[in-house]
Amino acid sequence: MIAHDKTNSLYYLFESMLPVRFLCIIFGLHAILANPLPKNYPSQCYHEIPAIKTFQEYIQIDTSQENNIHFAVEFWRRQANELGLPFAVHRPAGKPVCVITWEGSNTTLPSIMLNSHMDVVTVYETDWTYPPFAGHIDDNGNLYGRGTQDTKDIAIQYLEAIRKLRNNNVTLERTFHLTLMPDEETGGFNGMIPFAETAEFEALNVGFALDEGLVSSADYFFATYQDKRPWTMKFKLNGPSGHGSVLSNGSAVEKLQKLISIIIQFRTEQEERMAANNALDYGSYNTININIIQGGLASNIVPTDIKTVIDMRLATSADAEAMLDLVKNWAEQAGNGTELTFARYVTESAATPLDGNKYWVAMKEAINNKGIQITPVVCPGTTDMVVMRNKGIPAIGFAPITHTKSNVHGSNEYLNVDTFLNGIDVYVAILQKLGNLQ
Repeated sequence: MIAHDKTNSLYYLFESMLPVRFLCIIFGLHAILANPLPKNYPSQCYHEIPAIKTFQEYIQIDTSQENNIHFAVEFWRRQANELGLPFAVHRPAGKPVCVITWEGSNTTLPSIMLNSHMDVVTVYETDWTYPPFAGHIDDNGNLYGRGTQDTKDIAIQYLEAIRKLRNNNVTLERTFHLTLMPDEETGGFNGMIPFAETAEFEALNVGFALDEGLVSSADYFFATYQDKRPWTMKFKLNGPSGHGSVLSNGSAVEKLQKLISIIIQFRTEQEERMAANNALDYGSYNTININIIQGGLASNIVPTDIKTVIDMRLATSADAEAMLDLVKNWAEQAGNGTELTFARYVTESAATPLDGNKYWVAMKEAINNKGIQITPVVCPGTTDMVVMRNKGIPAIGFAPITHTKSNVHGSNEYLNVDTFLNGIDVYVAILQKLGNLQ
């Protein structure tokens, strides 16, 4: 059921009773008698829903470009002002960390952090059916755009859940901090990592954190309680330069071929481990992908070096020291002179205990009361919650998305507007449970 809304508007009366798609049809009955409805009538109707308009506006800010983050900051400043909530911007390492605070009636209780990130990954625009930063809604009610699944959706859902509660004059005991990070996609080195060490963060008195979660194609939600450890490895393979007509030995390309063969063999072993386990046991295997290869000056010059960037996520049971020895051995096998550096090297990723965790129990109860099941899993990727959990703060990754194909970091990323709006009501229930938790 949709959360109760005490506003007197006819729109919210119908919203509390019917899915939005049927709402659009009801409001358009008069048009059926006069003229045939245009094929895109449902999408036209969705555009009139304030929460959808806000979501579209946020998607339309291309935060895959670092220079555009300040537009997102101003977007959030305006949202906070509209709600009459305090808005703060902190710059622990130059980039902006935004905090919107909804103060509870008992400020002695630890607060709840509602975290997400403003930045999104870049796109292969030619692979998209619709422009990736337009927020286009198709005739099926699917809203397309980079960030619709990762993770601008939950930020707007947090916002709209708070708006609903405040519009209904609901007062909760615990304080909520809606936090917005600038660089989660590139490791959080200028966002969550330094922010968590500041006096400003300590003043938030965070007792529990929510952050981005997994997209579910089934009829249940996922909750992530631990992230896999990310290693971003840079290999530089060196060799003699020369004329493109010469068959020289020990070239950088030969060493690259050796390295690729080693990594593909390791990757195949991990695929076998994955196949041997439960499909949802993401923590039982390592993942590895070669994502960047760079080298060469001209078509007739043998390159003196080739660089490759490799993304590996460690199984929860993997020993970090043993894995480091393995990776160093790969460099040695590739050939003398191969250089290894790390752009990201996380050796610890704590798990949030679920048994006896009052925050988890309250959250799960709120979701179950809406007739939905939730399954705890290890996050196959990495989020800002690594920082929170390593500080001893319990944290759950969660996205209220079901019956949806995951296109995270892929082309044609989308979210159905009914799914998005239902997610707001899920958060309303969660916030009410967490906000009054003793």
